[in-house]
Amino acid sequence: MTAEYDYAPAIARCLAYPEQPTEVLVSLVREVLDASDAPSRDHLRRLQEKIEAIPGAANPIALVYGGATKIKDYVFEAPKLPEIRGASALLDWVNERGLSALWGATLGEDPEQNRAELTRCGIVYASGGNFLAFAPAPEGMARADAIERTYADWTLTAQSAAVAIICSLIELRFGRNPLAYWVDDFVQDCAIPQRAQQLLDYYYPPERVEPKDRSKEALQRRFFNRKSFNELVTLLNTLFYRRREELQKQQEPSERQSRDLPHYELTPWSQKCATSDIRPAIVSAPPLPNQPLLSEASARKAYVGRKLKRDKQEQEWFTKAFSWQLSPWPETWENKFLNHPLSVTYASLRRSKDAQPAQDVGEIGQASRPRRYIGLIYADGNNVARYMGTTQNPGEYAQRAHALTKAAQEAVFSALAEHLQPTEIINEQGQREWVHPFEILTIGGDDMILIVPGSKALDIALSMGLAFERLMGNPAPRPALRDRYRGELGDAHSSYTPEVGLSAGVVIAQENLPIFFLRSLAEQLLKSAKKLARDRSKDNGGGAIDFMVLKSITMITDQIDTFRAQALGDDAHPTKKTCRRTARPYTWHELDGLLHTARALQRVQFPRSQLYRLRGMLDSAEESGPLVSSLEYLATRSRLSRYAETLLKHVEGPWQSVNTPLGIPAGIPPWLKMAGEGLESIWPDLAEIYEFVEAGQTGDQRLREEIGHA
Repeated sequence: MTAEYDYAPAIARCLAYPEQPTEVLVSLVREVLDASDAPSRDHLRRLQEKIEAIPGAANPIALVYGGATKIKDYVFEAPKLPEIRGASALLDWVNERGLSALWGATLGEDPEQNRAELTRCGIVYASGGNFLAFAPAPEGMARADAIERTYADWTLTAQSAAVAIICSLIELRFGRNPLAYWVDDFVQDCAIPQRAQQLLDYYYPPERVEPKDRSKEALQRRFFNRKSFNELVTLLNTLFYRRREELQKQQEPSERQSRDLPHYELTPWSQKCATSDIRPAIVSAPPLPNQPLLSEASARKAYVGRKLKRDKQEQEWFTKAFSWQLSPWPETWENKFLNHPLSVTYASLRRSKDAQPAQDVGEIGQASRPRRYIGLIYADGNNVARYMGTTQNPGEYAQRAHALTKAAQEAVFSALAEHLQPTEIINEQGQREWVHPFEILTIGGDDMILIVPGSKALDIALSMGLAFERLMGNPAPRPALRDRYRGELGDAHSSYTPEVGLSAGVVIAQENLPIFFLRSLAEQLLKSAKKLARDRSKDNGGGAIDFMVLKSITMITDQIDTFRAQALGDDAHPTKKTCRRTARPYTWHELDGLLHTARALQRVQFPRSQLYRLRGMLDSAEESGPLVSSLEYLATRSRLSRYAETLLKHVEGPWQSVNTPLGIPAGIPPWLKMAGEGLESIWPDLAEIYEFVEAGQTGDQRLREEIGHA
């Protein structure tokens, strides 16, 4: 265990509470946490004898877990970016600073010093809306209650839940009741049919152990994979879910009352809050657009969101109405980005130091080509539970949680630096100013939500996915990729083997559409991408992406699945007659290939009208079958002879069915045979993204160009 993640002193303080721990106790705790992964029962007994021989070591300890619930409902309750930004910042502050202060942590701006301070205070992690820490056993439940109160005190309306369990020192390393039930008991019980299935469901197989393998070695690996610190975390997650959903059985005695959920009664004579529409308004905000009437919870969001962005608008409307004050705030995401080593190319560009954060999505949309389009990217890690589930002790758990957060931040920062630059815009007052054309709403754990210019969204998402998987991957080259794109893309996808994948949903839409609506669509697309990632996990182990370009809000009036089934023939149960007029979702390698294909068509100035004509031609396949559309496509390719070589080289050649051997025709163009039944085509996807793909320059190229002009 490294000193940075050495929780022995903090655990010893909890065990010895209210006394101070001795060095002997600290050494024993360290010995227990560093014990081997698969000890015998005799070894456990000897370890327990040592524990009982040292004063304080046999005392119980509390493990406290909590966090915000229904986060998206709170953050995206308001339609405007400043309020959304403020809500996200409030939750981040409570999670990272407010809760840590309950444990006595004093955090600054240095990430490494903060990490050491969290370890000193017994905090395993405080990020991504979740919090896990040790506490003295007598204070466990009180600390859990304090977590819920802190969220309520700061946000007024955000919901939260927190739970605590009491365990022993040896359980911190080997899970629940290791002395009462150990590996030999498990192997014996698995030989009894009446017990085996339930046990095998709980003790799930680790990697490289087949689910049907019932050998003694396989059963032992199942058991030791489960019996660790992570078993306690799983129990806490279960209790957290029960408290969040109010599932405590009434007949069971409980030391705690049910959660007190915030509620503000809206009486018939009350004026509604302009942003939430569900709470009574109590304050007017004259400096804000349209002088809205706001509830206190919405006013806090608006105040914090504008204060953090150094909005020039007067803020006295808030400070005169409420006694609540903004605490010293950590760095904003923009400052973290500009000060990060990975952002040096962006920070070195002209105007980067003069540029201000974008005040609303309209300013971000001005950086897009075509203008007035934004892209909302919602990314989330795959296989995170499996990755965290193999941890053996608190230090290893904290180390992996920190690695996930660090990888997420570096993936976002490197992608923004590569594809964006400060942009001159015209603000609401009609004045020209330079802004940073992005908004990071959250980077927590393995979750990322950000808003970027529409024409940069797919490139940024691709760079994020590749960077995250490389940072969280194995440096060993991955086996040959098996997906639908077989073209040459260099070694960006093959120089590592992903251990934790990243999937994303991306919506490109006009800037005036409600952000909560775009977030809902992005969440649906993310689920679609994750499904493909699971289906392809054995082939490449990485993540996937699904996307949509929304030209008007009337395009989607229901779920995306329903829309695609009707408009694109995207049947959940394809048959041989299914002609699926899309190939989404894509793996990251396939998306890179799709963007490469789109840019190849742009370089030869392939007419956009022909793209739309080809897309319309595919629609007829639903009634007449694929043969007619294929003949029309081949006739069109023959007629457009100047583009024939490009189509053969960049479309028909590299795009093949997943199961098609290299060099064998993938099907009749423009169709690809699906892995199961039916056909699909990339052409509608090319038509949809064509105007939102820029040839562009990377950050390094822009910097060299500016230096040359200086």
